[in-house]
Amino acid sequence: MNRAEFLKTANTADGGNGLYPLSIQGLDFLQSQTQLLESLTLIGGRRYIIRMPDTRIPGLIVIDGELLPLEYGKGAGIRIREVREDIVADGVTYSGARVRRTAYFVSGFVKDTPGLYPASGFQIIQSNDRLAKKLSDIVALRSEIGRRLPVVTTGSLTRTQLDNTTENCRICCRSGCVELNGAGEYSVDVYRHSDDNITQEQVLPDNTRFVRHWDARARKWTAFVRCGDSLHLDFKIVRGSTVYVRHGHIPGGLSLVLLRKKKRTPKRRTGGPQTRNSLYRGKTVVRQPKNQYVHYRGVILSTGVPGRWYVPRCIGVADSADNSLIGKELGKVCAGMIVQMNSGSYRVAGTRIMLAPSGSGHTGCAASGYARIALQIADAGRTFKSAGGEMVRLKYRMWFDRKSVAGETKTIVRRGFSVD
Repeated sequence: MNRAEFLKTANTADGGNGLYPLSIQGLDFLQSQTQLLESLTLIGGRRYIIRMPDTRIPGLIVIDGELLPLEYGKGAGIRIREVREDIVADGVTYSGARVRRTAYFVSGFVKDTPGLYPASGFQIIQSNDRLAKKLSDIVALRSEIGRRLPVVTTGSLTRTQLDNTTENCRICCRSGCVELNGAGEYSVDVYRHSDDNITQEQVLPDNTRFVRHWDARARKWTAFVRCGDSLHLDFKIVRGSTVYVRHGHIPGGLSLVLLRKKKRTPKRRTGGPQTRNSLYRGKTVVRQPKNQYVHYRGVILSTGVPGRWYVPRCIGVADSADNSLIGKELGKVCAGMIVQMNSGSYRVAGTRIMLAPSGSGHTGCAASGYARIALQIADAGRTFKSAGGEMVRLKYRMWFDRKSVAGETKTIVRRGFSVD
């Protein structure tokens, strides 16, 4: 840093000693050194408050590297007041020779106003002593966590080992461990709150998190659920016959299934003709009739990228006789719900509803009809399906149009979907 030698003398031309000369250049030199020191305020940032003002003494504030006194007050904004003072010396007035700049609070703040700063953008800087105390507390907390939460790094974790881990720990899994939720490298934090309340949280390198809990009643782990996402299912129908689906993140083990609503008979057989118990042979018991959704032919539909629309296709069925449905869209998969009879009319499968064009000569037939279907995310396979979550309900419809071609009226069979 530059300096002025005020207390040292220098020989003059006549051999005497001269003191440090007072000049405008000397004063400018002093001011430049003060401004150099002021630039050190940038260490703390562009804008902050060093000391809050009170009724006795003003505060200190830094605005874009400039250190200013701050007047006492309250408000949503901060302005800078600049006052120029004149100096009179030897009968001569020097206009604006001295400039005083002070920051003060104003009641309102309007964005993009020149010279106006938001008071909320200034933080009160903390002293080194307070920062050192906070750092010491953080180090102590990490040491305590490290003591209570053992950390294990492995490259050979299996699913069975993970399922059997129920004590507080952190497992850092490298390449070679069991793949979990599509990731080969991850960490798992295990929290044992009590004997029946245990949580496992998987953390991926991009900070994506999956959580599962111990089901004490079923004595097994629940499925991993992605934090911040839901299984919300939505659909839209395009041009009447193409169904688009959008869903959230689907955990491993769950599938998108197709359901069909069908009636349950009010009579239930309790014994066939070959039963060994004569009390139940050939008898039936009356029960409450109702409609219920059932898994249609074990159909499992494809899933897409969470949050994006896509057209689902069949990727699995229960019976090998239905393998022709694999790869088909919903329009082809649902075609078997309304079938054509030998008489030329159509029937909604599982019901007595008959369909035929008006004026075709078929009696007791409707001109249009539908079968109720639904889509659901559930744990399902070829021979089972869980209760599942929310369902989105649709109607698979059939109706007849008449079109004149070359003077001849033809009947066209139409199939499509609508919202239930």
